[in-house]
Amino acid sequence: MLTEPASNPNSSKESLNSLETEESCPISWGLSEIPMHVGSAMIRPEDRGKIRAVALQSAENQARQQMAMLRRQAEALMEEARRIEERLLLSVQIFQADVNFTPVVGQVYHLYQREAGSKFLSLIGPTQWGSHAPTLEHLGAFQYLADSTWEPV
Repeated sequence: MLTEPASNPNSSKESLNSLETEESCPISWGLSEIPMHVGSAMIRPEDRGKIRAVALQSAENQARQQMAMLRRQAEALMEEARRIEERLLLSVQIFQADVNFTPVVGQVYHLYQREAGSKFLSLIGPTQWGSHAPTLEHLGAFQYLADSTWEPV
């Protein structure tokens, strides 16, 4: 039979003192900080400088890749902006010409310049004038887009 120990007020103080001393000293569970035999796992100290250097190199590489991707995207956006600006300038030139009809989206039209210097827009292509061809300079064929701009064909 097991018996409970007698309550002794001094014994509880002693057990508290023993806990305090155990907490201040780490408990050793029989594990060694160095390998004890040939089959033991190798314990190598961490090279914190190397760890930091590898992490920093990885961060720099990642940042460079992201910046290169952003640079390519910015260049693509700038190219798109240039194309839009060119279409706008072309649209201004075409709408300053004589247009005697309402352009239809998706239709191809031809821009001509008369001998007098004035410009006009026509559905008739340069090869469709036949023998009655006036002396006109064909400036190009252009397609009318849904955003009310023109694109060279």
